[in-house]
Amino acid sequence: MIDTWDVIVVGGGHAGIEAALAARRTGCTVVLISAKANRIGEMSCNPAIGGIAKGTIVREIDALDGSMARSADATSLHFRMLNRRKGPAVWGPRVQSDAAEYARAQQLYIENSGIAVVEDEVTGLSGDTERVSGVKCRRSGRVKGKTVVLAAGTFLRGRLFRGDERWKGGRIGDISADALERDLVKRMFHVERFKTGTPARIVRSSVNTAELEVQRSEDTDFTFSFGKGLQERDQEVCYITHTDINTMNIARDYLHLSPLMEGRIEGTGPRYCPSYEDKVVKFPDRQRHRIYVEPMGYKSRDFYLNGLSTSLPREAQIKMVRSLRGFEGAEITDYGYAVEYSYFHFSEIADTLRLRKTENVFAAGQICGTSGYEEAAGLGLVAGANAARTSKNQEPLKLSRMNSYIGVMIDDIVSKGADEPYRMFSSRAENRLHLRQDNADRRLYLSGKRFGILSEEKRDLLSANLKEAELIWSVLESKTAGGMRLSKWCRRPGVTVEAVGALAESLVERDQKVLLSVLLDEKYRGYIERNLRRHESNRNLGSINLREIGSYMEIDEICWEAREVLERERPETLAGAERIPGIRPTDLHGLLIYLGRQRST
Repeated sequence: MIDTWDVIVVGGGHAGIEAALAARRTGCTVVLISAKANRIGEMSCNPAIGGIAKGTIVREIDALDGSMARSADATSLHFRMLNRRKGPAVWGPRVQSDAAEYARAQQLYIENSGIAVVEDEVTGLSGDTERVSGVKCRRSGRVKGKTVVLAAGTFLRGRLFRGDERWKGGRIGDISADALERDLVKRMFHVERFKTGTPARIVRSSVNTAELEVQRSEDTDFTFSFGKGLQERDQEVCYITHTDINTMNIARDYLHLSPLMEGRIEGTGPRYCPSYEDKVVKFPDRQRHRIYVEPMGYKSRDFYLNGLSTSLPREAQIKMVRSLRGFEGAEITDYGYAVEYSYFHFSEIADTLRLRKTENVFAAGQICGTSGYEEAAGLGLVAGANAARTSKNQEPLKLSRMNSYIGVMIDDIVSKGADEPYRMFSSRAENRLHLRQDNADRRLYLSGKRFGILSEEKRDLLSANLKEAELIWSVLESKTAGGMRLSKWCRRPGVTVEAVGALAESLVERDQKVLLSVLLDEKYRGYIERNLRRHESNRNLGSINLREIGSYMEIDEICWEAREVLERERPETLAGAERIPGIRPTDLHGLLIYLGRQRST
């Protein structure tokens, strides 16, 4: 066993896996410490990867040679491209994965990368806070390391709730990292509490799927991983059902036993993934909520009820489930629950994901205040890369918010934090027309190459994609159509890859996915350049006075979340509004439009 590791990673979830792999790709020695090695890579909640903005993060992770995209592709059961009603810039690829196969695929990447895995509980950091010497483990004692990445997920003083039940744990069947949290608090780290939850799992054979709306997988050759062909495998169908007045009344009858409503859960939950009882209280006039019925694996015995997260008692859960159409005879294999956990206040985290009180400890995933597998993995990759570079006294990796969703996320987290678990949306990115899923490889190739986190195989692949795009661009610039350069002509509405190929036959032989990506670059070029100018100009608008605004609730140009937050906080200037968690670039632009209209009238 190595005496002193270059990088110690604490936690084997989505953040910890990408952190360990990124550090290992730089040539560092890496040890990953997990309480249960057989649960590394487990999908603790929904069996899916991707979504709007989240799918783009997965492609960015792949462009930086992470493993999430490859494992998602290899275990895909069902694919949909979300948000198609809008332009390609904000489409969101999403796959249902076989949860057990996904975890095993991630474990194999760890095993085959030369990363040591130690099954133990980390009870604290060792050495001085300013520069730690490693970690302390319950059974292994001190493990020495040059740098540490904390990726403890929901395990920091995790508490599980279901009705009047309350017990320790980061998830069902796992421990709570109480000792580690005590050590961090003792070292004067500022931690706060968040909450999340999960729905019940249902015996598939007990559901009458003939009564459910069928949602089939799209026929596509899309893969999250660049350059990887789609693996042929059998696909599953998903289903849709809905809650009704009966479901709502059952939940209401048990609200007095809800740990959330009783105040036994103090942490703030995710706004965009609330529990069902939270929906009942906040939207009392809405009886019908859509529930996605998702298989946990290929021919798995279990269904996952996406949209029915709850911490109500068991008897309430079985009644609610059986009130759903097609679920009249349903049996539950695992009941839903809520989990409350600690996370670092944003003031503790630097833009490299290093904890500010230390020189060599980094944080990633839900302990940074985020929500979701994809957000955790993106943070893990950056934290692991920077831990590795710190161990070698090298310049840290920093991703710009103008060039990646991962950069947007990190900037949001460290500059203003989050008052609820942070979830990525395309509206958080002012440059979202550039931050597309199709061009993530070209956007991030140079960063991956410069900071040494690309394998030779990935470097060659992305370099070839970049050269292919440059060749296509040169053809578009050299050919003409309608008296103008083809590059300008293809900005017209409705122009397709086929139409461009008919005017420049040499493009028919090029990579059609790269060709489409280059055409989208051209299609959005004017908008992107205008957004960049607006971004620069907004830097000089911070002193704009907002005190003249009477009620934010009446401003149609901003989203409801922003109206609520601004009405509560009442910032005096635009710069003050920008620093408030939950306020997005689109909201700031909306305020400018509103103020301009008010002054003109």
